Amino acid sequence: MGKKNSNRNAPQQAGAAAVATPSSAARERLVAMLLASLENASRVYQDRGKNLDLDVEPAWLSSVVERFQTDGDADLIHWVERFAEVCKELGKLKDGLVEEVGERCKEAKDLVNEALFRESQVQERVAELEEKNRFIEETRGELDAERRAVADKHAELLELQRGLNAREINAEAGFAEQNAQALQQLKNHQHQLKKQHEAEVEKIQLEKQRLAEQCSDAARKLAEIKLTCTEEESARVRRLDEREHELSQRKAELDRARSRLDREWADVGREKAEIEALLAEEMKEERSSHEQALARLERAQEKAWAKIDELREKLAGMQVLQRALGEQTPADILEQLDSLQQENTDLKRQLNQSGSAELQLECDYLRQSKADLERELAALRPELDDLRREMSTKRVAATELEAVAREKRTLELHKNTLDAHINDLESRIDHLTNAQKAQTPFPAMSQMDSARDYRASIQLEPVADLKQFAEELQHRIARAEHPVELFYPLEDIRILLGGLAMSQLHVFQGISGTGKTSLAKAFAKAMGGFCTDIAVQAGWRDRDDLLGHYNAFERRFYEKDCLQALYKAQTPRWKDTCNVILLDEMNLSRPEQYFAEFLSALEKNNQDERLISLAETEMPGAPAMLREGRKVLVPANVWFIGTANHDETTNDLADKTYDRAHVMTLPKQDRRFNIKHYDPAGFSYASLNKSFDYACNKHQQEVTELLGQLGKAPLSQQLERDFELGWGNRFEKQAKRFIPVVNAAGGNSGEALDHLLSTRIMRKGKVTGLYDLKVDAIRTLLSNLENFWLEAGLDDEPRKCLQLLEADIHRLEDMN
Repeated sequence: MGKKNSNRNAPQQAGAAAVATPSSAARERLVAMLLASLENASRVYQDRGKNLDLDVEPAWLSSVVERFQTDGDADLIHWVERFAEVCKELGKLKDGLVEEVGERCKEAKDLVNEALFRESQVQERVAELEEKNRFIEETRGELDAERRAVADKHAELLELQRGLNAREINAEAGFAEQNAQALQQLKNHQHQLKKQHEAEVEKIQLEKQRLAEQCSDAARKLAEIKLTCTEEESARVRRLDEREHELSQRKAELDRARSRLDREWADVGREKAEIEALLAEEMKEERSSHEQALARLERAQEKAWAKIDELREKLAGMQVLQRALGEQTPADILEQLDSLQQENTDLKRQLNQSGSAELQLECDYLRQSKADLERELAALRPELDDLRREMSTKRVAATELEAVAREKRTLELHKNTLDAHINDLESRIDHLTNAQKAQTPFPAMSQMDSARDYRASIQLEPVADLKQFAEELQHRIARAEHPVELFYPLEDIRILLGGLAMSQLHVFQGISGTGKTSLAKAFAKAMGGFCTDIAVQAGWRDRDDLLGHYNAFERRFYEKDCLQALYKAQTPRWKDTCNVILLDEMNLSRPEQYFAEFLSALEKNNQDERLISLAETEMPGAPAMLREGRKVLVPANVWFIGTANHDETTNDLADKTYDRAHVMTLPKQDRRFNIKHYDPAGFSYASLNKSFDYACNKHQQEVTELLGQLGKAPLSQQLERDFELGWGNRFEKQAKRFIPVVNAAGGNSGEALDHLLSTRIMRKGKVTGLYDLKVDAIRTLLSNLENFWLEAGLDDEPRKCLQLLEADIHRLEDMN
């Protein structure tokens, strides 16, 4: 998101940045190390003539490391250790090549000895030795290339070490003076080791050059052997063997020196690891102290805001009381109260002195007697009905007794056969029942209680300024459904935000292809939540079609996607994200039937009481977040969005559904704009809801006055007189949530009220689309609507309402 303008959320943003910085630095170090290791491994294979492509995209590798860090670094460290083992195997491969060179030299010596005893095969052996010499030269070239690769890798590691040291010094300036001397000593020690390593490498090269020269001498001597095989040549061969033995001893000494260098390099690595561990521990302690201080400041801030809200409520109560009292003083009110109490006492005394009290007692006695007689009569009537039914039953029983006897004889013939089958079935049922007892009745939801993907929380961004957030959300939605680009006007985004604050049930309607389903899915992705897509079927009748059903025989509840989504939204991973359950083609069946329990639950003011019962009694082994072991909560961070097409295959939505839902009619997307790029992010539901509440409190007085004017306007009087429509408590409650949020998102009260009136009052079947109405009534209503807009001083004009009314006027005129 862009820059946040709310001072109230500034400490939270600073805390998030303080927590995110070390994680990003650690991720950059891991990514750099892995890229360098992969590049070096690929180079080793390429030097040996093998094509092994280990190139990876840094962005992809960074995302992989980020996911590992979300779950914990243990798995990633384990993978790095495995990768180190692979590098060790490469080193062993290189050592194997060196041993192979030694074996080849030994074979050359054996061939020389054999040439002394087989003159007839001298020419062939010389050719073989020449071939072996060429192989040695090729092997020497490969070893030199590998040695250069090792030197390059060593230089890259040193460069990486310098970069890491610089980053650690910049990030931990407080520890620079304490650790500068230790780091300098480490660098000096590494420089000395590098010089020693280069010296040893030069010695090995010199020895190999000498070995090459000796091999060439051996070849020359073999040529002389072809001419003369004398004792003198034999002595030379023995001296050559002795020289070769000395070279072997020299090579062993070089190997021991290399082992010593490897041990010293390992000591350096351990010292480096100890220093890094010390730095990490000190950083962790300082970060912990900062986080504790930040938490204390946040708690103090929350207490201050709570105190401010409490004082605002008291002030509002005092203002209401002052408006109710008017110009009267408290002394006048108390004086009137005293006079009324005295008058009430005098009237009670006069009533007790009169004879009406006795008449009242007698009347009460007669009423009580009448009620007792009516109760006795009501108790006797069922007994009389039972006696009559019993008499009829006995009459019929006499005629049916013979038929029952005949059926009994027939059934006894089948009883013995059925007993054997029943016993077999009982044993099978007992076996299946015992097997099912150990299983949980909700396997999918129980798995969510223990799965790591649902238990780990994530970092979410706050929503502060609704106007800025609406503009950003428009561009995020445009790129959410890749590769398709979605162009929704900013006005629709503001209306959507107002609807989210107003109701958890939404209806997106319009012609096919206007992006109803895409908007629901793109909104969930842009907010960082999940969207569960449910295709409504034409035969749905009750909530089991939406949630699933319980199989008593298997002792298992078949959890459908909607039930799993409700439970998933309550897990630690998703409990603060904005999530969507999409009812695609919701009016293929009647929502008033399969969605009835949800309609009732969403009407409850207390969100903790929005429960749906899944069974009559508590189920053993039920998931942890089911209430009473049988009820699932409809969480506040889930919105039900239904798409509705109106054709011959669908049903019209009832007023019960329309009055409880936020309705949007989506036009065709024909207005394109330049899409801005934003990095992927998730937004907190709690922060979004807090922004909604802040907007409602800020614009409360303005909206209350507007609704008061609407209730007194001729428009309302005509709606009540000609259409029998009024403003209920539900409409007022929804307007006080919808209009302020649209204003805060960059709109105005006229735009918001126009949308509410067009979807709740002026829609087809309420005001428009009627056949028993005169066109003059619609014209008068249109005129009253325009006059109210002018009197209330609302911006723009009621465009949506005017379009509906004008279209209905044309329809009625065409009919006449």
